[in-house]
Amino acid sequence: MRPFEYLRPTTLAEATDVLAEHGDDALVIAGGTAAVVMMTLGVLRPGTVVDVGRVPELGGSRADGGVLRLGALTTIRSIERDPAIAQTYGLLAEAASQVANVRVRNRATVGGSVCYGEPQTDMPPALIAMGASATLVSSSSTRTVPLADFFEGPYETALEPGELLSEITVPQPEPGSEPGAGTGGCHMKFTIGSPENKPVANASVLVRLDGAGRCVEARIVLGALGPVPVVAVDAAALLDGEVPDAKLIAEVASRAGDAADPADDLRGPVWYKRRIARVLVERALRCALRKAGHEVP
Repeated sequence: MRPFEYLRPTTLAEATDVLAEHGDDALVIAGGTAAVVMMTLGVLRPGTVVDVGRVPELGGSRADGGVLRLGALTTIRSIERDPAIAQTYGLLAEAASQVANVRVRNRATVGGSVCYGEPQTDMPPALIAMGASATLVSSSSTRTVPLADFFEGPYETALEPGELLSEITVPQPEPGSEPGAGTGGCHMKFTIGSPENKPVANASVLVRLDGAGRCVEARIVLGALGPVPVVAVDAAALLDGEVPDAKLIAEVASRAGDAADPADDLRGPVWYKRRIARVLVERALRCALRKAGHEVP
């Protein structure tokens, strides 16, 4: 491991000033579950490591006017175990429960899982499906970026030099406005070997139904099936205004699989990953519909 300068700011202002001073040569860490491994392997060779683990402004989660605010230091485990999040943002809690193992989830942060930009992970697809946005701060500005636009390539994000992700905001799913209406979400993952392994593919689905069982909103996001999370817009559009049945669900799953952009690697060839994507979307969609109150035989 290359020698580096270690800095540990204790306020957000101090952290952004440090990043402004060191620019591209600075690496931000919090839980360190991924960054420390990459540094040990020599993949990352920063001159300065900025540990933001003691910046209080980056911690905690809270509901605020119909929006869930997740501080960048919120651990994956706390999202998984928070009963309020599980009740209102069930898709998010479900995805969190499938990240690696308990030891990793106790250290890994939601900010790190997003800023790392790794394609083979579980939190970004769920956050995108829920319409989340990232708040990025620097010593001179603050801006908000929808997570659907945040990822630019493998390990590449919209973060500019000197910027730090301070929080992720997740809008509360719209409740049904009529009897029988409902919203449901589901995250499913397929991996080789133990459940701790990185996904071959995953899928996050969110649906909202009216009182007659018609779909008024649907979002389908695939992970590990391209350089960035794949938002299957055309597949989700097939559900608009429809009462989903088995035939339609199969068609949606097929269209979502076609939208995937996987690569041949040790986890499988392209044709295999597309097939897995179709199976995951079909199962996740059925699960989400069931949670929304619509059982499909």
